[in-house]
Amino acid sequence: MEYTHFVSVAGLVINDKDEILLLKSPKRGWEYPGGMVEPHETLQEALIREIQEETGVTVQITGFAGICKNIENDVVNIDFICAYLSGSLTTSDESLEVKWVKREDALKMLTFPLTKKRLRNMLSCVDKMYCFGFRREPFDVVVDDFFKIG
Repeated sequence: MEYTHFVSVAGLVINDKDEILLLKSPKRGWEYPGGMVEPHETLQEALIREIQEETGVTVQITGFAGICKNIENDVVNIDFICAYLSGSLTTSDESLEVKWVKREDALKMLTFPLTKKRLRNMLSCVDKMYCFGFRREPFDVVVDDFFKIG
């Protein structure tokens, strides 16, 4: 049997005003930055690269938020927490708009069900890490667990 999984990474980027970095994707509307891990790239390298490419900012990864898997097409999504270090907000082919938003406004802006679920997990991962499996169409969480950290 041949196994093929794809891995994506995403980051909840927080600035010194406790605002969250969001971008407007041409495909899914508002979301947090992230993307696919390329061959021979670590998860950390991929995340830092994707955030830089999509938003123009440099970050430091400060924590691990969770992991989930699309059981229909074998994409594993790994979520991290990041601190803003430097850079000016810029758009790209993958981001029509980029902006800092208040925590309480972030979830209201997201409309894609998976993105919203992952952001909710990232925002609440103070002492726990989330792990869930899902079907994308229609969106359905089939396993939803969290694990205590520390």
